[in-house]
Amino acid sequence: MDHVRAVHHQLNKACKQLSASEPDTRLQLLLDYVGRHEEAFNIALRRYEKEANAKAAIDTWLQFSADETINEALREMDLHPGMTAEEIVEQVLSFDAKLMALYRDLAESTSSAQVRELFSDLIQMAEGKQHQYARILQDWQ
Repeated sequence: MDHVRAVHHQLNKACKQLSASEPDTRLQLLLDYVGRHEEAFNIALRRYEKEANAKAAIDTWLQFSADETINEALREMDLHPGMTAEEIVEQVLSFDAKLMALYRDLAESTSSAQVRELFSDLIQMAEGKQHQYARILQDWQ
């Protein structure tokens, strides 16, 4: 979970850096919005960790490490100046889709109901974000 949080923090940081150098105000707003969502995700993860019941789930050993999968998803993300709103959202959604697939794999690999519930909640959060981004793109056009 620490690694997942770190990756979302890196994405938030990248969005802030791009926003600061972006001349288009609407793209600045979009990048700020994406960054805030990444920060909110991290806050939600911290909240899970603080809850005693979820803490026991987070300390559960899983059969395989997700670090390489997470790092690969981050390496494949390519946010850079000059991107359109559609390209930015596409990159973020692709990243989230890879993480959701990972969460599903992790949930299926454990016998702990608490761990399955945690990853199910993370999937629901990511799906909610996908719907929000789809609405943003519709409004954008």
